[in-house]
Amino acid sequence: MKTIKLSLLLCFFTASLFGQTESDEMAYFAYTSNNKSLWKQLVSKEQSNYNQSKTSENLYSLLLAQHGLLNATMPDQDEDLFDKHYKNAKENAEKLIEANHQVGNAKAILSAIWGWEMGYSSYKGMFLGGKSSSNIEEATKIAPNEPLVWQVYGSSKFFTPTMFGGDTKEAQKAYEKAVNLYEDQNLTKSNWRYLDALAWLGKVYEENGETDLAKTTYEKALAVEPDFGWVKYALLPSISN
Repeated sequence: MKTIKLSLLLCFFTASLFGQTESDEMAYFAYTSNNKSLWKQLVSKEQSNYNQSKTSENLYSLLLAQHGLLNATMPDQDEDLFDKHYKNAKENAEKLIEANHQVGNAKAILSAIWGWEMGYSSYKGMFLGGKSSSNIEEATKIAPNEPLVWQVYGSSKFFTPTMFGGDTKEAQKAYEKAVNLYEDQNLTKSNWRYLDALAWLGKVYEENGETDLAKTTYEKALAVEPDFGWVKYALLPSISN
């Protein structure tokens, strides 16, 4: 616990030097350390900020934190934690869409939440699959320069069965576009979504038989964050042995 607290203090000090927010650093550390407790703290922090000042900006910050927390439930299938938070996250995304604030990203996150719902309860695919797909398609048209939109689009194409519109080649193009946008817009510093996009791009390269590209992409992720455990201990070794 002392090690985690010391690491957080160092992260926050670094953030102040380079212009990142405390929330950015909390999210980054939560993702790279696979720390759901820290994600929950971040959601509580952003919820408190929104309760004090109900601006669209604060609501969007809360939604981003919720998106990170819900994503963190997937590796160990923590359905109880997902169920506790996903409905409020969906409501917040819908509020942002109604307020015409960050509509593309809000639609993308809403699509992702529906996708995770189907991941936990496959029967929901009958009535959520079309909504999730149409929402992310709309997002790519509304906000074509938002890397998060293309990242979610890539996930949609990667995880959707082929018979329902899934396409790993399209997923690869989308993840490549997301990575390029993060880099072109200088959104790579302490950005967990950038690392996540690199990891999934590597996974898609593997799926499409591009092993060399997958290895190069994993190595690129580790050059950005040497302690990225998922890539360091699982993804890269799986193709290097």
